[in-house]
Formats: sequence, C-alpha cells, structure tokens
Amino acid sequence: MSTVEGASHAPVPAGRSLLADRRYLLALAPVVVIALAIAFGPLVWQADPTAQVLTDRLQGPSMEHPLGTDNLGRDLLARVLAGGRLSLGLSLLITLGTCAIGAALGMLAAASGWLADTLFLRVTDVLVGLPFLLLALAIAGLSGGGIRGIAIAICALAWVSFARVARDESRRIRGLPMIAAAVASGATPVRVYVRHILPNIWPPLGVLLVVRFSHTILTLAGLSFLGVGVQPPTAEWGAMLDQGVPYIERAPQMMLAPGLAVTVSCLCVTLSGMAFERLMDPRR
Repeated sequence: MSTVEGASHAPVPAGRSLLADRRYLLALAPVVVIALAIAFGPLVWQADPTAQVLTDRLQGPSMEHPLGTDNLGRDLLARVLAGGRLSLGLSLLITLGTCAIGAALGMLAAASGWLADTLFLRVTDVLVGLPFLLLALAIAGLSGGGIRGIAIAICALAWVSFARVARDESRRIRGLPMIAAAVASGATPVRVYVRHILPNIWPPLGVLLVVRFSHTILTLAGLSFLGVGVQPPTAEWGAMLDQGVPYIERAPQMMLAPGLAVTVSCLCVTLSGMAFERLMDPRR
C-alpha cells in the first residue's frame, strides 16, 4: 500500500501487525466463533431444518431438541444454524456489493467536474434524509420480495455512505504532493486512482464496511420479519421471528432463539468494528 505523505493519519498497520494486536483478536474472536458455528454447526447437528414432525410441535428445550421446536415440529437449533448461513452470508455479500458500488461512484464523483460533483452531493443528501427501512420496504415490495427483492432494496440505498466516504477521501488525497508527482511522471487518471488513491481510502471504507455489515444483518432480518424478505419454509432469522409472533406466550423459544442469534451477531460484529476503527486511527 502506498504511503500518504502529509495525511492527517499515521500509516495503517499491515495485516500481520493488525492480527498481532491482542485487543483486535479479542474483539474478533466472537465473530470467528459465530462464523465457525454457522459454517460447521449443521455438519455436527444434522437435524433437517425443514422436516416437520407435528407430534413434536411447540416443545421446549430437551436433549433431543436443545432449543425446542416450532409450531410445525421443526428443530429450532437446526433452523437457527441454517438461517445463520443465509442471514450472515447474504448480509456479507450485500455489504461487499454496496461497498464496491459506493466506492466506484464516490471516486467517480471526486474525479468529475464541479457540476457532476454537486449533483452527486445533492442526490446523496436526499437519500440520507429519507427513512431507510421504509424506503427499503417499498423497493423490496416493488421488486417482488424474496432474496432478490431485499438485495436490490438494500443495495439501492446503502451505497450512499460508502460513496460519501470514498468521495471525501479521494478529494483529500488527490491534493497531496504524491498525486502531483504521479501525474507529472505521466500516470493516467485511471492509474492514479487505482494505484494511489484507492489503496489509501480503503482503511475508512473497511471500518464502514464492518459497521454496515451489522446494519445489513438487522435490515435483512427486519424486512423478512415484515414479510417482504425470505419466505417460508426457508430458514432465516427474520422470517423465524415473524413465525414466532403468534406463539410468543406458549412457545417463547420460537422468538428467543432467532432473536438472540441476531442480537449476539450484530453485537459481536459491532465490537469488532470498533476495535478495528481504533487500530486504524492511532489518535483513538
């Protein structure tokens, strides 16, 4: 990664130094544990998350069903693990996609003239001022719902924060002496942005990516809970919360299991992001 001379931040620690920091490893450990549980849990607990056994419906936790069963007799542990693969995996893909879209649009705005840059700022100001969940709900509904609908809805709105960070950082770095030197040496604008600007705007984008990952998990669960996301019988945490509402008094485990999964996952990702942000900015 190229070093930014005269920047307000100290050089970003390399990946090896980052992983050597015990504070970050401590914050990252719960995320790794959750990822391993989601990835390999179904291999250990091989109950079918879609198998219906009506004679076992609404049972409490037991040796046979550690988290109990739902209204159709399906094993809740198997459904939480299977739902985690979809919830976390889809949230990560959506977040990476919005990061790529936002970073590209932000750098394009920074490289454009005054009129295009001003238009970009006004559009992003409008999108930031709109209620995110309500607008995502409307877009997902118009897109037909399901996985495709919620992916379109979140990507259509969540790119704004990445684009603003990429635009501001690109404009700041573009004024540094090293960029002038690169241009004087004959570097094309594309080469300047790819080789010099993009590597130096990655640290703030990386911090934002972790924060937005947590937000995407909540948004995905919220849209599915409202009925426009993942549809039954597919196991997904938000959809499981929705299915458990009518049985909250009789079988609270139907909401507690996916609810705790969402809460713990978002909390661990957020704490990891906070530790990552402190390491990226030595002043903190």
